[in-house]
Amino acid sequence: MGGVGVYAGFAVAMTISPILQLDYRLLFAIFLSGTLAVLAGILDDLFTLGKVTLVALTFALSLPVVTFQAGSTFVYLTPIGPADFGWFFWILVPFVFAFLMNGVNIYAGFNGLEAGLGIVSSISLGICALIYGSLESAVALFALAGGLLAFLKWNWFPAKIFIGGSGTFLLGAVLASSIIAGTIKIVGVIVLFPYLINFVLRATDRFAWSVGTTLPSGKVTSRKRNALWALFMFRRARTERYVVLRCLAVQFVFAVAAIAFAFFHVSFIRT
Repeated sequence: MGGVGVYAGFAVAMTISPILQLDYRLLFAIFLSGTLAVLAGILDDLFTLGKVTLVALTFALSLPVVTFQAGSTFVYLTPIGPADFGWFFWILVPFVFAFLMNGVNIYAGFNGLEAGLGIVSSISLGICALIYGSLESAVALFALAGGLLAFLKWNWFPAKIFIGGSGTFLLGAVLASSIIAGTIKIVGVIVLFPYLINFVLRATDRFAWSVGTTLPSGKVTSRKRNALWALFMFRRARTERYVVLRCLAVQFVFAVAAIAFAFFHVSFIRT
């Protein structure tokens, strides 16, 4: 349950964030979602909850954001141009939470993978939030990144502590609530697109849990392309470090693309 340690760092940063005199409603909604997510993750770590129960929990964890209506219902880029989704937006929010929290939870299994992906995602989204002026989301995302950075020292190969369900749920909840609360919805899709790719690949194997096969040499391989990480070791023997670094590289490419998009999008809006 290493995620509890990540949460401790996140909680301290969020607790002192009111000194910045930002919108406490948005900050509290993000913090409450993250806190409830950690509790749900601890329950899963202790009692190994069923898939249906986990999915139901991820829907329920969106309630703080929906109740506080934390965020704007306006989306700049849609097939019909800028649009205000109104009440329909809040109906979609639980599905966003469910996808992100479960998407993060199934993109896991290797030393440093979950924390590393979370660091790249949260820092890049935090930068995008600053560019768009969504300071509350930026604070939450950088707070999460700080907790993950401290944790990664002990989670990198060979890991001494594992992030567990408490950590992956925290990561998914904070990412989801920060994206919704801020004006970073489109860049959120860009940054987290690798999670979608992994989700689709995992769906082809009916979400069966697997981290490939560990060979006597200590290297790993996979006979299926049933996850994003599996693409880097499909019918090839690779070190765990190699696979994780390739996954991080993919995440980094999308992170840079999102930051570039945010910069040019804001420049376009202002002109």
